[in-house]
Amino acid sequence: MHWRWPQRANRRKETSAVQIILTLFHYALGALSASLFFEEDIKNTGDIPILLPLGYIVWSSPFFLISGSMAISAQKKPTRYKLTSTIVMSIFSGCFSAFGSIILCFACFSYAAEMKEYVWSQLAGGMLLQYLLFSSVTELIVVSIIVSWIVQALHHPASKEETLTAGDSEVQS
Repeated sequence: MHWRWPQRANRRKETSAVQIILTLFHYALGALSASLFFEEDIKNTGDIPILLPLGYIVWSSPFFLISGSMAISAQKKPTRYKLTSTIVMSIFSGCFSAFGSIILCFACFSYAAEMKEYVWSQLAGGMLLQYLLFSSVTELIVVSIIVSWIVQALHHPASKEETLTAGDSEVQS
């Protein structure tokens, strides 16, 4: 049985590629944050210990990468197993994104409130936390779009006369 991806194929491919690029961006920002916070010996980001946001970055990046890779794989040759696996990994990525967004939101606001002087390392650390928050929220949005497309593909009636692929650009009525 074959499934048809809804809407245009190019947007789906670009969305999955955006998810992988966001993962690399997220991990690079995490590495910069870790080096900055450890070099400057900053122990916490306001009320949140620094190890919590950095641990989130280390543990969430593989989930984001696997989720994006599975979405691309499911687009090339969609099967029920691949689509279901992609939904499961996307849900895990979405949960990590939501959890990380909450952590980073608290870290950004409490870290900015505790700054008493304009020290470049503290300003850079606050900026990196804000970029990490932006990438987490963006990942959550991208994951929700991909999950909605996959659910539509699973519920779409398959054509019996022709073989449907993920590259088809029109949707059957």
